[in-house]
Parts: sequence; C-alpha cells; structure tokens
Amino acid sequence: MRFKPFEENTEPLPREEVQASLPNAAGTYTLVMKASASIDVSVGALGESHFPSGLYTYTGSALGQAQSLRTRVARHLRYSKKRRWHIDYLLPQVQILQVVYCVSPRRLECMIVKILGGDSNAKAIVPGFGSSDCSWRCPAHLYHHPKTTLEELLGTVGRAYSANGCESEILVVSTR
Repeated sequence: MRFKPFEENTEPLPREEVQASLPNAAGTYTLVMKASASIDVSVGALGESHFPSGLYTYTGSALGQAQSLRTRVARHLRYSKKRRWHIDYLLPQVQILQVVYCVSPRRLECMIVKILGGDSNAKAIVPGFGSSDCSWRCPAHLYHHPKTTLEELLGTVGRAYSANGCESEILVVSTR
C-alpha cells in the first residue's frame, strides 16, 4: 500500500466536511495537533499534566460494531462532549491540523504508535496517555514532536501507516 502525501495546495475543510469525508468503516486514525503555547491540563485519572508547545500526534482506532472512523473522529472534532478518554481533556486546548486515517479491520494503532514513538524527536510526555487499555503496553498513544516540522511529521506518519500495509489518507482541518 502507498502513502498519499500532503500537498501544499490541499484546501482545509471545515470540521463538518471532515466528518462527512470520513468513511463509515473500521480503521485507525492519527490526529496531528498543535499546541501554540505550553499548557497545563488535568487529564482525568492521570492528573495534572504539562504539555509543551509544538506538534503532537494521537493515534486511535475505531473498530467496534457501533464505531466507525466517521463517528470516532467526528466525536474528537466536536467542541462540546462528555469527557470519556484522555484525549477529550486535551482537545479543547489544542488545534487539530490534520486527520490521517486508513480503513482496515486490523488493530493497527499500537504498530503505528511504535513507529511514531521510535522517532528520535518524539517524546511520550504523559506516560499512559491514551494507552491505559493497551495490550501492547505502549508508553502512550500521544507523542510530542518538538523538533519536527509539520511536513516532516506527516511524512513520518505516512511511513508508519505504509509500514503496516495500510494506504493512508489525509484530511486538512480548517482552523477557522
């Protein structure tokens, strides 16, 4: 499978259009986010955590019968929601820039995270973030990428999906 790289002229989509563009199918996704400034956030049972400014990736899956990429990512894109997962505490404080996803019934999130976390510029700054139910015992499913440009990060994410035999797609989220 191949990675479809981000193109500079890709038009950002409003959140509603991102949701509508996602397939109603099982798969794995990575949210590429930016914290414009350092922030402190209370993350449920993980407690108060410090998030330095910069780029982040959060990888998850939508594999249940009632879940699809469309419903799971749409939930992440909503501003108002009940806090259920660790990422729900962070999302109001950051900007989602891109949604990278692939359709697959296979559980790929830990394999993707292993590659993203193995990058020399990646840091799991909050141990256990997004991985409390992880069977692979991943250090986290959220990584900070402090010395990486957006273009480099998207290349790394794309290679992580390709390495796992999954053709990924990218949706650019409008920041307006």
